[in-house]
Amino acid sequence: MIIRNMRASFGKLDGQELRLQPGLNVISGANETGKTTWLAFLMAMLYGVDTKDRARGGFVPDKLKYQPWNGKPMSGTMELEAEGRRVTLERTSETSLMGDFRAWDTESGSPIEELTGKTCGQTLVGVEAAVYARSGCLRQQRIPVSADAQLEKRLSGLVTSGSEDYSFAEIDDQLKKLQSSIRHNQSGALPRAESARQKLLDRLQEIEDSQRQLSALELELTELKEQREQKREILNSLEAQDRKLRQERVDAAEAALASAREDREGWEAVCADLPEEEVLQELESGLQQLQNDLQRVALEEGLTISELELPEPDPVFKRMGAREAHDKAAADATVVQNAKNAKRPRRKRSPFWLILILLGIGVGFAGALLSKLILVIFGIAAALGGLGWWLWLRIEYNRRKDAYISLQKEARRILELYGAKNAKGVVLRGISYIQGLAAEESEEESRERKELESLADRRAVIFEKLEALMPGCGTPEKAEALFQEAARSRQELAQARLVEQQRAEQLQALRFALGSEPVDEEAAARFEGYDRDTVTEELRSLEGQIEATTSMADKLAGAIGQMGDPFALNAEADRIGAEIRRLEDRYAALRLARRALTEADETLRAKFAPLLCQKTGELFSKLTAGKYDAIQLDRSLHVTVHPKDSAVYRPLSYLSGGTVDQLYFALRLAICELLLPKAPIVLDDALVYFDDKRAALALETLKELSQTRQVLVFTCQSREKKLLNELAKKSKRKAQKAPASIS
Repeated sequence: MIIRNMRASFGKLDGQELRLQPGLNVISGANETGKTTWLAFLMAMLYGVDTKDRARGGFVPDKLKYQPWNGKPMSGTMELEAEGRRVTLERTSETSLMGDFRAWDTESGSPIEELTGKTCGQTLVGVEAAVYARSGCLRQQRIPVSADAQLEKRLSGLVTSGSEDYSFAEIDDQLKKLQSSIRHNQSGALPRAESARQKLLDRLQEIEDSQRQLSALELELTELKEQREQKREILNSLEAQDRKLRQERVDAAEAALASAREDREGWEAVCADLPEEEVLQELESGLQQLQNDLQRVALEEGLTISELELPEPDPVFKRMGAREAHDKAAADATVVQNAKNAKRPRRKRSPFWLILILLGIGVGFAGALLSKLILVIFGIAAALGGLGWWLWLRIEYNRRKDAYISLQKEARRILELYGAKNAKGVVLRGISYIQGLAAEESEEESRERKELESLADRRAVIFEKLEALMPGCGTPEKAEALFQEAARSRQELAQARLVEQQRAEQLQALRFALGSEPVDEEAAARFEGYDRDTVTEELRSLEGQIEATTSMADKLAGAIGQMGDPFALNAEADRIGAEIRRLEDRYAALRLARRALTEADETLRAKFAPLLCQKTGELFSKLTAGKYDAIQLDRSLHVTVHPKDSAVYRPLSYLSGGTVDQLYFALRLAICELLLPKAPIVLDDALVYFDDKRAALALETLKELSQTRQVLVFTCQSREKKLLNELAKKSKRKAQKAPASIS
C-alpha cells in the first residue's frame, strides 16, 4: 500500500494537505507543526476514532485531543494505491465522530463496497489497529513493544497454518476462571451441590399434595376456556355478518360514485368546448347594452329594432374624416405611381473584381516561387479585396431586387382595395368619399348618423368575437340561446362535481367503517339467530370465572414452582453424587489442559521466537554496527541482548536509553517484515535518542526497506535530511569508484 495524499480537518490541521511519494519520505518541521497529528490522522483514516475511550490519569483520548481547533467537524480524505489501483478514502463526522465512511476508485469514481469504516484498516494494512500500532507506527514516546493478544495471534500464525483465532494468554485465563468456578471456597459448584442435596428430599411430599389440587383446577379451567372459545366464535360470526352488510353498502357506494364520475366527465367534455365564463359574461353584457341602445334609438325614430338600418362603414376609408381620407388616398396613389415608375434592377457586370482576384493569385504564387513574403501578402490582400467586392455587388443587387418586388405587391394590394386601375383611379375614389362627407346635413342629422355608426361598429365587434368563439351566433336571439345553454352546462357540471364529491366522501366513510380485514363468508353463515348482547354478557361472566380460577391455579403453581419440579427433585437426590464426581473429574481435566496448553505454547513459541529473534538480531546488529549480534524474547516481549564476543545475554537495564530505543526499533521493523510485508512504516521522532552514526545506520536501513514499501519519517530536526544527503553522496562516490564491467 502506498499513501499518495492526505487532507485533514483534524486537531490543528485546518484543511491542510500532505503529499507523499513511494519509498522513503522525510517530513521535517518544528515542534507543534502537526507531525504527530498527521500520524494520528493516518490511523484515524484507516481504523477510525475510538469514541468509547475515556480520559483518565492525565491521558487524553484522540476523540478529545484532536478535535479541530477551527470548530469544524473532524473529517479528512486519503488517496492511496493498493492492489494495483488508486483508491480514495473519506471520513466525516455527520452522524458519528469520523464514522461516516466512503471509499471509491479514484480514476473511475465507482464505490468500493469491500472497504467499510470498520474493516478498511485491516483490509488495506492486513492487521488490526492494535497490531499496527505496536509494529508499523514508531513514536518516540511509545517505541517499546508491549504484549497484546492480537499481536500474539499474528505472531503465532506465522508458524502454523495461518490461523489467528487463539491466544495462549486468553485461553489460559479462561481455563483458570473455569477452575475457580468449580472449586472456590463455599461459592464453587461442588460446595453448592452438596448443600442443595439435603434440601431436595424435604419438599417432595408437600409438592405431591399441591399437584393433586392443581390438577383439579386445571381441569375446571379447561372446561371454562372451551365454553369461552365457543362464545367468541359466535361473536366472530356476528361480526362477520355485520362486515358483510357493510361490504354490500361499500359496493353500492362504489357503483354510485362510478355513475357520478361518468356524469361529471360527460359535462366536463361538454364544457371543454365552451369559451371561458368571464369572456362569455363580458360579451353577454356588451350585447345586452347594445340592444338597449338600439331600442332607445329605434324608439326615438319611431321604429322597431328590426326596422332600424345601421350604416355600414366604407371598406377603404372606414369612418375617416375628410382630412384623413385625403391623406390616405394621396399616400396610396403615390405608392402606386412609384411602383409604375420603378424599373426592375439589373445585375452590374463589372470584371474588375475578377481581375483583382486573378492578379492577387498570380502575385501570391510568384511570391511563393521567389520566396518573397511581401509579394505573398500583397497577393493574398488583393485576392481578398476582389472577393469582398464581388460579395458587396451580390448583396446590393439582392437588396434592390427585394425592395422592387415588395413595392409591386403593395401597389397591387392598393389597386384591388380601391377597385382602381391606376393612381388616378385611387385619387378619384378618395375624392368621391370626401364629396359624400361634404353633403349638406343638419347638426341633428350628423349626431344621429354618428350615433348609428357607433352602434354599427359596436355590433360588428361583438358579433365578430361571438362568431370566432361560437360559430352560428349571427343574431341576438341565437347568441342569447347559446349564452343560456353555456350557463346551463356549467351549472350542470358544478352540480355533477358536488354529487361526485358527496358520494366519494360517503364511500370513504363506509370504507373506514369496513376496515381492511376481508369478509369471512364461512364465519358469517356459521351462527345465526343469536343476540349479541346476551352472548357478550355470557362471555364476560366466563372471563370472570376463568380469571378467578387462573389466579388460584397460578398461585398454587407458583408455590409448587418455588418448591421445585417433583420429578427433578426426586431424581436429583440420586444424581447429585454423580454430579459431584463429574465436577471433580472436570476440575482435574482442566488442570491437565492448562499443563498441556503451557507445553504446547512453549513448543509453538520455540518455533516463532527464533524467527522473530533472528530478524530482530540482524537489524539490531546492523543498527549498532555489529556491537550486538543476537537477542532473546520472552512471552511478554521482554528482550535480552547478546554483545559480540560475550558469553552471556544481558538485560536491557545494562544498555543506554538510545541503545534500548535502537533495539525496540529493530524489533518493530522485524515484526513489520514478518506481519506487514506491504504496509507503510511510520516514524514520529523515533530517532531522537540515536547518535549521528546510528541514526545514519537506521536511515540506511529504512532506505533499503523503502525499496519494497513506503516509509514516512516525521522529525522535528534537519539531521535526518542531512544524513540522507550524505548517504546519497557516499553511494554516488562508491558507484563512481566501482570498476566498469567488461562486456
